[in-house]
Amino acid sequence: MINHKEKIKNKKVLVTGGAGFVGHNLVKTLVNDYNCKVIVVDDLSNSSEAMLSEVADKIEFHKISVCDKRKLFPLFKDINYIFHLACKQISSSGLEPNIHLRINAESTLNMLEYIRHNNLPELKRFIYTGSTSIYGSSVKLPVNENDAPDVLSNYAATKLLGENYTTMYCRNYDIPISVVRYSNVYGYGQSPRNPYAGVLGKFIHNALTGKPLKIFGDGEQTRDYTFIDDAVSATILAAVHPRAYGDIFNVGTTVETSVKKLVKIISDIVGNVTVENVPERDIDNIRRRSIDISKIHKNLGWSPKFGIERGIKETIDWYKKTL
Repeated sequence: MINHKEKIKNKKVLVTGGAGFVGHNLVKTLVNDYNCKVIVVDDLSNSSEAMLSEVADKIEFHKISVCDKRKLFPLFKDINYIFHLACKQISSSGLEPNIHLRINAESTLNMLEYIRHNNLPELKRFIYTGSTSIYGSSVKLPVNENDAPDVLSNYAATKLLGENYTTMYCRNYDIPISVVRYSNVYGYGQSPRNPYAGVLGKFIHNALTGKPLKIFGDGEQTRDYTFIDDAVSATILAAVHPRAYGDIFNVGTTVETSVKKLVKIISDIVGNVTVENVPERDIDNIRRRSIDISKIHKNLGWSPKFGIERGIKETIDWYKKTL
């Protein structure tokens, strides 16, 4: 069987949002496992360069906005792969809709336009990291890549727009692209001090520090939680696999897990935890979500390696060492 991931070994790679949660884990994997020469772009607006300290001497870091065309585009020279992860998160999308439009969609368009109009013979793939939030409150579960979007937030709207630009530029201008749609990624390296950290990061931090776990609503709402190692693995595979060219892939587990189940798993590992029930939020207020991953399994041979219990255990072990 061909190990397609070997194709990225020793390649020159650009990662936008490379100091973020998924970004810094991707960067470390590219450096440590594939010996890539990695250029990281991040404005550090909701991340820290310290997350890259482990590989700081092996990467090239630029503290710039992904919207800064004058500083960004010269970095494209001789690049083999571009991983575009930079984005504003869903928790703040209602507060700064115009900024979300610029970061999540306009920056994508700018990059694609530059690639279109400039000779980049070494570029093998532009990888856009999308979000399963575009499915909204889909009645049909699990949702697959052909199901219609149901946009319920500025975040989902801008992520879908960026994705549409990406696929359209592939069809119309033959730009080599792949798209992955993440579903609720969690795991080590997610700072609980980041106000936009996911629920699992906050739950685990609070459980280990004796603070209550805040449950919004009745706690029966479900999500499809994806462990960080699985998300990174799928992203790299989508970048190099020939059958990923020009296509879109869900990245998840197909398993629904309720908020109450998360609390129970954490409690079983950590010990007794306290719970605080609070009113539902108007952001990402979706009852159920389960993601169909049959396409990425069939076409690319990818499957998640971490179930929710194992993933939470790995995450808790990391937090215990780093808190």
